[in-house]
Amino acid sequence: DAAKDFTLCSELRVETPDTNEGKELLTFCKKISTPLKKALEKQNTVLREPKANRPVMHVLFLANNTAYVGHSYSYNNSPFFMGILRLRMPNDGPSRSTLKLDEAFNVFIPEQQRESRVQAGMRSVDLGACPGGWCYQLIKRKLVVEAVDHGEVASNLLASGLIEYYPQDGFLYQPQQGNVDWLVCDMIEQPTRVSELMLSWIISGKANACIFNLKLPMSKRHKVVLPILNRLKEQLSDKFGKFVLQAKHLYHNRDEVTVVIIVNSQMLHSYSENKP
Repeated sequence: DAAKDFTLCSELRVETPDTNEGKELLTFCKKISTPLKKALEKQNTVLREPKANRPVMHVLFLANNTAYVGHSYSYNNSPFFMGILRLRMPNDGPSRSTLKLDEAFNVFIPEQQRESRVQAGMRSVDLGACPGGWCYQLIKRKLVVEAVDHGEVASNLLASGLIEYYPQDGFLYQPQQGNVDWLVCDMIEQPTRVSELMLSWIISGKANACIFNLKLPMSKRHKVVLPILNRLKEQLSDKFGKFVLQAKHLYHNRDEVTVVIIVNSQMLHSYSENKP
């Protein structure tokens, strides 16, 4: 009844919060999904077969007798169950932070575009690389990495032959060959300072694209990150006719937001408009 006035939706997703209490409801959600979908089909609220470009209905159960009902748009929702991309920690990964960059590549770069945007042999810089969690994802994709950090990078990564290690300050470092395809950064530093560093690399042409984390305070996170994103958009709009700027609180993040910027024309060939 709560959904009878909804626009026609292409599919139904029955979900729970990602909490211990929510996980206990998953069996219940599986049992109720089929009869609920049939009832919604009968009242012409959900299609029998999914159809592209139609909204998706979400029923979020907080308990077996309490749920929120809503819908999301096909161009702005997650393809993953409950919005979570489940990744397995690699046995030889030096830190769990490696999952952050793995998720970022999967979320921000569509599968059909990854081959052109993240190619073997591309040059990259990892600022604040120690112990090498983000380097791991770069060399996994066969990128050549300039790893910058006063701390040590895991020896098994250095043995790959794809990493050049530079024990320097990430805020002072300059790329060895003028510019790089990808700049990545997960330094524990003030978010405004990190964003300005990333912006300087992009505006000056030292990097064609970047992925970085903004470490946010425990309170007023939105008030901190919104001005940063607005400044990035303003500066990129002034410099480039076309660009990608996206930000998301990824599942494998904690109190941080991951941002991607792409300005290289070859990487942008499939984009018809700016996507802040």
